[in-house]
Amino acid sequence: MMNCTHRWLVALAVCVLSGAASAQTDLVDVLRQGGYHLFFRHAITDGEDPRKVNPPNETLSNCASQRLLNDAGRAQARQIGLTITQLGIPVGDVYASPFCRCEETARLAFARGVTVDWLLAQRGRGMPRLNQALRAVPSTGGFNPTPTGKNNVYVGHAITFSEGLVGPEFGRHVLREGEALVIEPGEPPRVLGKIRFY
Repeated sequence: MMNCTHRWLVALAVCVLSGAASAQTDLVDVLRQGGYHLFFRHAITDGEDPRKVNPPNETLSNCASQRLLNDAGRAQARQIGLTITQLGIPVGDVYASPFCRCEETARLAFARGVTVDWLLAQRGRGMPRLNQALRAVPSTGGFNPTPTGKNNVYVGHAITFSEGLVGPEFGRHVLREGEALVIEPGEPPRVLGKIRFY
């Protein structure tokens, strides 16, 4: 049974997208069942949205050259993990973009994460590996066909969905830092809504 604090949190956190079916979906209850995907934008960094400016010399090999989480972002990432635990949402595999802001978000929120190049987002280039992953029922062990009843997590970047790099069937969505999309796998996959755990 969810207490009043959790009911208030969920009421604020669940931002359901337009559409009759999606508007009636309780995303927390859906995620408690497992078998879905959560795509997070990394937690808070310095600068102003909607477009934050990366340092001109930013390189993957040097965290000091990158736009990093600030103290608010680190607190936000920890809160995301705490809230997901408190809500009883099972988490399976966790993947992160190689940028340090994504790796740190995954580590602080979920205490783990596999760094993968296929979460790197580049303007004008599709992301076929992420597209494939988001269509598959979440499971451990490299997306084998045996479901775990958990939800896979991906920590990436704003442009991934705002610029439609994953594919047109997912639509275009603008995520705030720390916000996530809930995706139901299948043919076609469905974006059920946005959710915040902070």
